[in-house]
Amino acid sequence: MANKQDILTAIKNLDLFLKVPALKGAKARINKNGNPFVYVGGFNMVFQLTHKSKKWAFRVWHVPMGENEERYLKISKYLTSKKLPYFAEFIYDEKGILINGELVDTIRMEWLDGMLFKEFIEKNLSNSTVLVSLADNFIRTCHDLRDNQISHGDLQEGNILVTEKGDIKLVDYDSICIPEIEGQKELVTGLKGYQHPSRFKNGKASLKADYFSELIIYLSILGIAEKPELWDKYQVKDTQYLLFSETDFEDLENSKIYKDLSGLSLKIDKLLTILIEYLKTTLYTELKPFSLYLESPVITSFTSDQEVLIKGSEISLSWEVENALKVSLNNGVNEVEHSGTIVLKPQDNFEYILTAIGFNETVVKKIEIKVFPTPIIKSIQIPIPLFEKTTNLDVNLPKYPNIELGINNFSNNLNVNFNNNNAYSSFEEIKFNKLDSNFSSLDEKNGGLKRILQAFNYSKILSKISNNQPNE
Repeated sequence: MANKQDILTAIKNLDLFLKVPALKGAKARINKNGNPFVYVGGFNMVFQLTHKSKKWAFRVWHVPMGENEERYLKISKYLTSKKLPYFAEFIYDEKGILINGELVDTIRMEWLDGMLFKEFIEKNLSNSTVLVSLADNFIRTCHDLRDNQISHGDLQEGNILVTEKGDIKLVDYDSICIPEIEGQKELVTGLKGYQHPSRFKNGKASLKADYFSELIIYLSILGIAEKPELWDKYQVKDTQYLLFSETDFEDLENSKIYKDLSGLSLKIDKLLTILIEYLKTTLYTELKPFSLYLESPVITSFTSDQEVLIKGSEISLSWEVENALKVSLNNGVNEVEHSGTIVLKPQDNFEYILTAIGFNETVVKKIEIKVFPTPIIKSIQIPIPLFEKTTNLDVNLPKYPNIELGINNFSNNLNVNFNNNNAYSSFEEIKFNKLDSNFSSLDEKNGGLKRILQAFNYSKILSKISNNQPNE
């Protein structure tokens, strides 16, 4: 296998040793000392080539690739087929360069211009709107990767570039996992401080490898947006971390960063809760995307036992809410549990509003209550009945809901003139005790018939009227 010096010699003489037809005539970027500009990694060396004004990252391995040749070829074909905007053009060239008499495979990637992730954050420390937008763009990137069954495998500040518009670009594809690779041995396990502790024990490529680092990066961006002084406190610029280190994951709830973030906002607290749950999970392959914990709130029910009532009456409101960070009810009730029942006594017409606040969305549901004044019946006038014919008494009441008619004071005077010279001599005693169930408070002592009536031939009729019986 060619050594690093042999590779440098070949790059200095591309006209002789470069064997990729599409790069014919390309020139390497040269430093002031006359040597090629190069990034040296654990497996390969990356040079910058320019071909017809287009820049390329040109990678050459300084260690044997072994079976990884097929791996990179599969990744190249898969990313090319998906055409996602987050990846550079990624092309695997077999026998791309001649080094010390041996043709070796190379990879060329479109050279991405942009600011390093931390540089972009530092530039916008005083602009929380830009940082929140960056966090949103990052989440959209992660969502698109999952939809296309791709995990980057090493999401961290050094592998993320940000354009002037805030768009996310990803670099370093050694750790990428696609369906054809899942289950194979991992080449890169990611940077500590971004990875679940179990990531370094599994050793197998997984499409779930990004779930933990997605949460760490997203939470860190929002934390800095809410509290910019954390940037200096944790010396973010001078470390390989954002806000979290691997030691924080050993006892998160007692860590300094947890205490600094806790209580900043409902969103931050929700994300910390998810992180705690993640760390309680034994294997990172058992995690699910944290965005699933942040689904839109749903008000499954919001009801009242009655919507029209008399002033002074009570209503019972019940509700059930899912996926909300906070639930509140207006009219002075304020924050409530996600499900419950409350008894209220509205004095006037009122619209009750149940508000469910989610991570990215707020939903409301309303119930309008109509309150009528208490009805007062000042009097009921009933005409004196004529006994020679049937008399029907009708009482028209206002149409109030759920009204119970109670008459506490009922005066009844029935004046009957009797002719003592009437030829009939038989009479029957009539006692007026009560009318019916609607006048249950009426009895002989309280407004009842004040005397016993005696009448010729009318006694049976009077008895029927008093007892509310039909005429025969």
